[in-house]
Amino acid sequence: MKTKRKQEALTVTRLINEVLISQLSIPLRQIVNDVSFSKYTGNKRPDLLISEFEYDGTNDLQYIENLVAYAEVKDNCSVNDKDWHDAIRQGIDKSKKLKLPYFIITNCKTSIFYNASTKKEISLNGNAIREFQTIDILRLIKNRLKKSPNLCNIKTNVDSISTISESIFNKKLWELATVYRGISFKNNQHKIDFTIGFVSLEFFEEKEKLENRRDDNKIYWSDCRGLKAEAVVANLSQYISRLESETSFKEFKDLMEIVKIAITGISGKPPLINNTDAERIFDIIDSMHPLHGCGFDLFGAVYEMFASNKEKKEFGEYFTRRHYTYIFSKLLLKDELYFNNDRKFKVLDLACGTGGFLTESFKVLVNNYQSTDTFSAKARNFLSKDCFYGIDVKEENISRTKLNMFLVGDGHTNMESANTLTKDFKDIRFDYIITNPPYGNGTIKANTSSISTIRTEIAFLCKVIELLNIGGKACVITPDGVLENPSFKAFRKDVMEKCNIDAVISLPKFAFAPYTKEKTYALYFTKKGINNTKPQKNPIWMYIIDNDGLANSDKRFPTKLRNNRNGWMHDEISGWVSTVGDEKVGLLESRWLIYDDSKELGTSWVDEKGNHVKMRKAGFLNANDALNDRYCSLLPEYYLRNELGKIQHLKFNSIDDFIKNTEKKIKEVPKKTFSPKIQKTVKFQAKNVSVSNVFRIFSGNSGLTEEYIYSMLQHEGDDEYKLLTGSIDTTNLKVVYTYTHPINKEKKIFTYKGEGIHIVRKGKAGHINYLPDGNYSLNDDAYLLCLKENIKYDISLKWVFYTQKHLFSEYASNSDNGTWNKSGFLKYALLDIPLREEQDLIVEKCDIIGRQKRYLKDIENEMKLFLDDFF
Repeated sequence: MKTKRKQEALTVTRLINEVLISQLSIPLRQIVNDVSFSKYTGNKRPDLLISEFEYDGTNDLQYIENLVAYAEVKDNCSVNDKDWHDAIRQGIDKSKKLKLPYFIITNCKTSIFYNASTKKEISLNGNAIREFQTIDILRLIKNRLKKSPNLCNIKTNVDSISTISESIFNKKLWELATVYRGISFKNNQHKIDFTIGFVSLEFFEEKEKLENRRDDNKIYWSDCRGLKAEAVVANLSQYISRLESETSFKEFKDLMEIVKIAITGISGKPPLINNTDAERIFDIIDSMHPLHGCGFDLFGAVYEMFASNKEKKEFGEYFTRRHYTYIFSKLLLKDELYFNNDRKFKVLDLACGTGGFLTESFKVLVNNYQSTDTFSAKARNFLSKDCFYGIDVKEENISRTKLNMFLVGDGHTNMESANTLTKDFKDIRFDYIITNPPYGNGTIKANTSSISTIRTEIAFLCKVIELLNIGGKACVITPDGVLENPSFKAFRKDVMEKCNIDAVISLPKFAFAPYTKEKTYALYFTKKGINNTKPQKNPIWMYIIDNDGLANSDKRFPTKLRNNRNGWMHDEISGWVSTVGDEKVGLLESRWLIYDDSKELGTSWVDEKGNHVKMRKAGFLNANDALNDRYCSLLPEYYLRNELGKIQHLKFNSIDDFIKNTEKKIKEVPKKTFSPKIQKTVKFQAKNVSVSNVFRIFSGNSGLTEEYIYSMLQHEGDDEYKLLTGSIDTTNLKVVYTYTHPINKEKKIFTYKGEGIHIVRKGKAGHINYLPDGNYSLNDDAYLLCLKENIKYDISLKWVFYTQKHLFSEYASNSDNGTWNKSGFLKYALLDIPLREEQDLIVEKCDIIGRQKRYLKDIENEMKLFLDDFF
């Protein structure tokens, strides 16, 4: 019995860490496992609770009154067996005492939600829930059932909600990755295509059910459930053979054939995947259903999981992250709320890649029509066959786009492999175009008389304008050069004559990392009439996205902290559900074309490092100001955040006035600012002293990653500690608190109080910084050096910093990404120690030089700002 409980506790711990925290971003301190709340449930402990508030061991009432979920955990049981039904009885009893209108039963593989009043399963948008959900959906379920206790199907259009959430899908991919470790795929692409093909098999049955074409006399995916491994493979093989012969699925034959060969073999060769592994893969994918309306780029998610870094960089040519494809599609199509059988508009992506923009556009229109009760059979037929068009030069991308569209609901009919820039579209024109075209030099000249260029992004932008109907709208992702390169000034004016630029949205630098770090923008515009060639008069709305829900670094981990348990702290894109169950749209959507923070001189927020920030984010640019600008720049940063240069320019009437002011400042440099002569040391306390007799060196905290620090951002402690990393700049260090250690939960992270020297361990190894008396912590990329206690020498650490840099650099490897040899330093490094008064004299003079350097640097920066703005 003890062994069983221990195993169950381990399983629950993994569920909490790997699913609730890592995949669903539910804060650890809001999750309670196996804690006795006897006042509420007597001696029967609820296995797992999730609340709006953190639990500190003393706030039982606050925690329980704000519960959003309660689950009974039954390890090693099956759905609907004896243990499962016992858990349901406990769930009914405990949910009543906890005053929750629903409960969850899980075996840590499958999780089913039950209405506490009706005892029936709860579905979301008509689909049964089989996995834990985000805190938004938990809130939604709780509050909808509070209002309607007998409700079993919950309908919603919140951005973050889909039939199978992307985070849960990623969890399933991790499970597949575990199975794949024992399988020798040819390469990553083979693994990716096999996965997509296997996933599609489950969906094909869903598709036939949706269209009322399911024939009980035929074999299906669901016929494999509950069978032994050998029978699963036999049934899947028959199922694939049937699908390959039927018209509806013939175009996906290649992917299905990859699956069939892998599990059954070919031409006498044994199968790549044995029956046991094939059954395990089937069970994992089967637990994903239903996949219909999955709401994200399924191929992109699989590619992100299984592709190598090199492949991802290549893949970046045609991949746009889902949270951008969704919001940009939603904003472009926001006026298409009602289905009108007499209005047959067309949506095009002329560089569709794997179909991310098209799948999201399909989903947006379905949601729009459902919200207005106009999603009829005719509407579905229109979206499936007549609305969406996709073009890509790569045939394999079109195959993936078709499958992605098929999985999201259909609309794959008009997908074509072709070179968009040379294709003859004849008289076909489009009402909406949304695309992320390739960038860089191409071979085809852009179709414009304003400039002569073979830049691909310019050529595609010209093609977009050409293919739009009059009054048609477009959203094009474009690099910064299109909006600011002086060589393209005439082209920007040409665009403003042919179109009205409605909005320019600045994306973060790392928006598409690790695929590319190209600075990009979303350009929204409307095509004018042929006779209207006068320059644009309408103001242009500009917005800068600073936080997109992922870290602004190469790591790109999810940043899902809540602002007072409501909206996102660092995500301006995603929708959310409030603590009272109200569905809210994301910040960008709520601010779209109306937000202007010019009167407030900026918008305030707390960034992902915990710093309070106030900067301009949004406002309107008078079109004439852009047209009259020296380079006709359209960059939001230029108009919204170039304030320092403008202020500098206003201070001076002329360049001569500025020169006089600068000369005056140089004359006012304090005395003793010229480099003093530092005499050589002649008197020593000791020579050839081993540094191990003088210094202690502390190593960093393992696991103290950016993601862990971010996750603890809201959990402030009594003391702040500046975090030392591999960065050579220690002027603006991140602040951390006395957190629980990320690896050893029984202890706190290591901290240090006092004076010290920061040594870079990795990267610019051996670089040192002086640390004045203060509170410090450090990660694995840094060391912290301090003086040993009760040493017999009188030493200034500042003197060490100024005069002994060469000693530290000697123990660093010479590569660009070198490491510092702590052991070698302590074993071999020797130090000559002058008298303390001589150390202090050197420190005093070096401090003077440092002040001089900073003073002159400030003058140099001021001169640069003035010149940049003046000219």
